[in-house]
Amino acid sequence: MVTIKDISKYAGVAQGTVSNVLNGKGNVSSEKIKLVMDAALTLGYIPNERAKFLRKGQSNLIGVILPNLRSKQYVDFYLSFKNYAESQNYNVLLELSNDNSLEAEINAVQQLQSYMARGIATFTCFKKLSENTPYNTALTSSARPNNILFVERKPEFSDSFIGFDYKKAGQKLAEKAIDNNYHSICLLTGSLSLANEFDFYSGFMEIISKSRCTVNHVQTDIYRQKQNIIHIFKNKYLDAIFISNYGFAESVKDIYSSFYNPDIELPIYTVSPLFTLPENDFIKYELNYSKLGHAAAKKLIKNISTKEDASSLEILEETGFRDWFSHIPASTTKHPLHVLTLDDPSSYALQHLARLYTKKTGVPIHISIYSYNEIYEAFNTMNEDSIFDILRLDVTWLSWFAEKILQPLERIDASIKEDMQSFIPHLSKHYSYVNDKIYCFPMTPSMQLLFYRKDLFESPVLRRTYWEQYKENLSVPRNFKEFNKVAKFFTKSFNPDSPVQYGATLTLGSTGVASSEYLSRLFSHQKNLYDAENNIRLNSPIAIEAMQELIDLKECANTKNCNWWTDTASTFSEGDVAMSIIYSNFASEILKSSSKVIGNIGFALPPGNNPPIGGGTLGISKYTEHPKEALSFIRWICSGPVASAGTLLGGVSPCLETYDNYEIINYYPWLNLVKNSFSNVNGRRVPPSTPHPFDERKFLSILGMAVKNSLSGAQSIEEALTKAQKLYKEAFTSKGL
Repeated sequence: MVTIKDISKYAGVAQGTVSNVLNGKGNVSSEKIKLVMDAALTLGYIPNERAKFLRKGQSNLIGVILPNLRSKQYVDFYLSFKNYAESQNYNVLLELSNDNSLEAEINAVQQLQSYMARGIATFTCFKKLSENTPYNTALTSSARPNNILFVERKPEFSDSFIGFDYKKAGQKLAEKAIDNNYHSICLLTGSLSLANEFDFYSGFMEIISKSRCTVNHVQTDIYRQKQNIIHIFKNKYLDAIFISNYGFAESVKDIYSSFYNPDIELPIYTVSPLFTLPENDFIKYELNYSKLGHAAAKKLIKNISTKEDASSLEILEETGFRDWFSHIPASTTKHPLHVLTLDDPSSYALQHLARLYTKKTGVPIHISIYSYNEIYEAFNTMNEDSIFDILRLDVTWLSWFAEKILQPLERIDASIKEDMQSFIPHLSKHYSYVNDKIYCFPMTPSMQLLFYRKDLFESPVLRRTYWEQYKENLSVPRNFKEFNKVAKFFTKSFNPDSPVQYGATLTLGSTGVASSEYLSRLFSHQKNLYDAENNIRLNSPIAIEAMQELIDLKECANTKNCNWWTDTASTFSEGDVAMSIIYSNFASEILKSSSKVIGNIGFALPPGNNPPIGGGTLGISKYTEHPKEALSFIRWICSGPVASAGTLLGGVSPCLETYDNYEIINYYPWLNLVKNSFSNVNGRRVPPSTPHPFDERKFLSILGMAVKNSLSGAQSIEEALTKAQKLYKEAFTSKGL
């Protein structure tokens, strides 16, 4: 085993220096930190975490005891639990009870206690308190962990518990049997010695006993499930099977398909973890185990920090039976619908999901994907000959195009406002309304975010080097002067020891794209584009300062191949850039299969915390002959289950329910920041008193020309912005110069 003494000798520094570096203490120079870190890596040093905890007298460790990691619900729970705990600076140690082995659970508790775990979350297989129950000692001993949180299975003794109402789940499945007038069914559960299985069974039998339905109850476990399932099919007159556990349901499906008659449909109803993408094998009563993991970690950590009596009961709301197609009204027409959309990740998700709509309704959906410039020209030339029924507009174009090419949705359905209630608060004012009329549904609400290499910002060597150079702590920039300083530090041409080539990116493709980079800086200084009198001054002192901040970054930024936000996200994913500002609806590209930054992605609002918003919105062409059918599709694609699936495929959801889906949030953790920021960001480019449509595309082109001319040196900042002010007045006001 490699020791501190070995590292000290190899690095040529004192043992105390090694100890300080490995424990993050002391005033050690960047040179010596690097020597120690390199020596530890070369020698294969592995920290003794248990010894570290014992030295401190208290660990920052919490434990999780799961039955197994084969079942989807436990994987969902654990990943979400771990994600939240680590975000609160806790380490998580996983122990398994080997599918409900009492002995394995006792050993797991003892192991966690030996590591001085500050709390334990457990899916216990103990139902009653006895002298052999490890929690009997743990709950009464002064040396016990501060908290034990029971999850899903509540033992008969009183303590802290969080889970679902399994009795209600049983009742709901039994109601399905009665609604379908089934006469002979099988009820398959786990051992009734487990609290959740007993609750499910009790609820089911309480309801089904009120009917004439015959129930064959079979208990099983993960080891005997196949043998027990085979016996189920001895009953040739089985109408359906009802199951308490999704893993058992998968085995039932496999055995039935392999050995019996797969051509005869056998309905299988099961309690299930939440599925973001549709699958049609079962009728699922869904429980959000990812949300349970997040809530359990939050509850346990709160109990630890408050050190109060942990006894409490928390029951989470179940998702239940979800209907992916509840928003689709019956229609006798099968007219194809033509959708025109912008090239971004959500458009490809849209193509996949539209196939489900066609499969359900028989309505073909034809999706045309245009570039930014192509789609703008298509909208400008649209007339009664247009083939398109549904239009995806950039949010910045909504003011200009809404009344020209879209239908007010209330003309199609007067109840349309009710749909807005499912969306993130404050979205509709940006993405739906023009002159107090609803023209669109939000589709991909987004805003600019700052993404950064978390591993670089947390590196002890780089943090010390930055301190030695600037006498400041290396941290996520709060303003763009700090942003430029950090970018310079991470640019190899200025700092040969930087592990990356560039400090940042600049996205400068078209004039419209370049103007977005500039607006990030401008909105960090002022609340909106216009002043208190609703005047736009493009050559104000603040505007000049913001442009200078953009120009100052040029030598520290990678601009190659960063013409569009997808390109910039891809560039950041390659790992040779420290920071990047990207619209969040393009950020999924950072996690592509070849990404080199997965696991090291930090994110925040851009400096100033007032980013421009972006993304798209869906409206109905005023020239369509099928407005009701078009609205049906928009309602469906923007509904909770479908929008959530689209988000997992790389899009963004406007629906609040998506942000309770921790499969999505754990994969794209920045989405919650975006959701929670719409109530605070301003970034308005259209003055509120504008009496007529505002051609934002033209405005952004004028502004983008000033950006490009300033960056190239063709004009000074003052000349470029004064020219932009002149062009703006000529195009948007009657005052001229």
